[in-house]
Amino acid sequence: MRIKPGFAAGTVLVWASGYPVGALAVAVAPPFLMTTIRFALAATLMALVALVTSARWPRGWPLVHTCVAGLLVQACQFSGVYLGLRLGVPASVTALIISCTPVLTAVVAARVFRVRIGLKQLAGLALGVAAVLAALWDRLGSFGSGAVFTVLGMLGFVAGGVYQQRFCRDTDFRSGNAVQHAVSVPVVGLLALTENAGVTDWRQFWLTMVFLVLVNSMGGASLFLVGVRNGGAAAMTTLSSVVPSVTALIAWPLLGQVPTTGVVIGLGLGFLACWLGTATPSSSVARTAVEEPASGR
Repeated sequence: MRIKPGFAAGTVLVWASGYPVGALAVAVAPPFLMTTIRFALAATLMALVALVTSARWPRGWPLVHTCVAGLLVQACQFSGVYLGLRLGVPASVTALIISCTPVLTAVVAARVFRVRIGLKQLAGLALGVAAVLAALWDRLGSFGSGAVFTVLGMLGFVAGGVYQQRFCRDTDFRSGNAVQHAVSVPVVGLLALTENAGVTDWRQFWLTMVFLVLVNSMGGASLFLVGVRNGGAAAMTTLSSVVPSVTALIAWPLLGQVPTTGVVIGLGLGFLACWLGTATPSSSVARTAVEEPASGR
């Protein structure tokens, strides 16, 4: 099933907004404390949504798989990303590193599901890399040591996306979102105990926290769950190829970073990459991608 353009555009906007807003949050609060509070609030709110709407909760092995995917996609990814931001990695460079996920996810997913990557998907991946480089060419030297943690977060995102496609296709996105955030709270909470700093601006902290919880945790994670179920992990992570350019545009009013010509070029290449990368593969390939996870449950 092809990911619809409207769904893809909304997902990109939600994902891209998280980087500059996250940078504002970690500027006034320790990254692990902020992430713990974010996950706890998101888990509570999503659990209420799941209960009110009578969502089906995972049990047994589906619950275990949902927890593992949550630790990778939520705890590992965001702990690495926010620690990197705290250590000085720019929001746009963070988006650059995370945008490497399409290539890695496509390779891993093809290996796991024994699916041949079509020419359109390969072209989309190549254009995605070009879009990222064009958008952030002038900032490639701004990584710093904190980027190591950002890379770890990116690897968690890749592993979690493929794992989710393999084992969690039938999990309801409402209850699954709640479980994945809840299981990540104690892990990140233990890391928060190692931090000595406190919140320096409570107003900015809560403004950014409300946005991150409602838009990124509840909205972004739900979009990811639905997208992986409908289009696959490789197709969903291809959307991240346009995220750096959109992040740079959002960071303009929020962080005062003026978009470059490369950002505009990256937007065009990124949109084309998304269209090609999320294209429906041949029927035999699509059938393999869908049937393989079911047979291994």
